[in-house]
Amino acid sequence: MRRSKAELLSFKVRHAVGSMAIEDIRVSRESQAMMLRVAAGRVDVDAIKDELVARYRQASSAS
Repeated sequence: MRRSKAELLSFKVRHAVGSMAIEDIRVSRESQAMMLRVAAGRVDVDAIKDELVARYRQASSAS
């Protein structure tokens, strides 16, 4: 049975999330969606990294 590219990417992301769960790392649905977008090539890793850093800086400056 052949799997579509989207199904294969989804499987790989779920596999990575499962591996992280074994190490007691919880991955939010939002983060899983980001991982899938990166894996599919729809967004650049550096763009996601910059977004996360900006969000962290904003949250830490608000405290």
